[in-house]
Amino acid sequence: MSTKEEALRRRLPRWSDFQRLFEVPKEERHRRWRLFKTYIPDWIIVILINMAGGLFQLLKPRHREFSLNDQSIQYSSHHSFVPNFVPPLVAYASPILSALLFLVFRRRNWHDLHCTVLGIFLAMGLNNTATNVIKNASGRLRPDFLDRCQPNITENPTLKLVDYRVCTQTDLGFLHEGMRSFPSGHASLAFCGLTYTSLYLASHLRYNDQRGHAYKTIVFFLPLFFAALIAISRTADYNHHWEDVLAGSNIGGLIGWFGYRTYFPSAFDPTIPTDRPFPGRIPKIDDTAPFDKSYWL
Repeated sequence: MSTKEEALRRRLPRWSDFQRLFEVPKEERHRRWRLFKTYIPDWIIVILINMAGGLFQLLKPRHREFSLNDQSIQYSSHHSFVPNFVPPLVAYASPILSALLFLVFRRRNWHDLHCTVLGIFLAMGLNNTATNVIKNASGRLRPDFLDRCQPNITENPTLKLVDYRVCTQTDLGFLHEGMRSFPSGHASLAFCGLTYTSLYLASHLRYNDQRGHAYKTIVFFLPLFFAALIAISRTADYNHHWEDVLAGSNIGGLIGWFGYRTYFPSAFDPTIPTDRPFPGRIPKIDDTAPFDKSYWL
């Protein structure tokens, strides 16, 4: 067997490797539990932030006055090109699946996976809370608001400002969503999760190794490209103004960066190993059991 074939055989996961994921010495299981307990306060904060984001979404947005002659809100209402479940699904799944792939194929560690999951839930919770608070506070009308509103034009002159009371729309949820244009939730969700994913991939592929690999640049920008497509779709289906998309993209990208940097070092610092999270909050034990912790821990 050639040297390259031998190296490839060692790199690919074997069934025994999967078994070793769960066949852990008792001392190591105890250490993992002690390590997890140090992150319980973080998980409590993350859960509360995510609950707050959901509660703010239930509040009614601010009611603005508007003109029936305002052309910026006279577009037709369409089904979203990107369904509402896609951005959160992509945002949560992409970094977690990336971490699982590195866990299996690159023999990373459980601490890395745990920090990845904790970081993305922190980022998404902060992003959802910030986005929903700003949406309700601004109350900006969507481009298709008048189509949602179905105003009673015969009883309301078009030469003065009116409010939501001129609307004949009976679906209040659909109507209130028309008042949550700024910033774009699709854009903020997509850029939050996929910025996090880009940083994770850049760090774990060692983008900072100063050897100049083009494929690493492509891998880094690919999630951001998909995030941009999701964001741009919101202007194509008349769900958002371009300013909403730009603001949502910036909010999501910034919070995604902060979420990643909470538990991981900079992905672009050539002076430190970037392909691992910050060290655990308890020291490792000196375990002499026949178990190679460098693979999975």
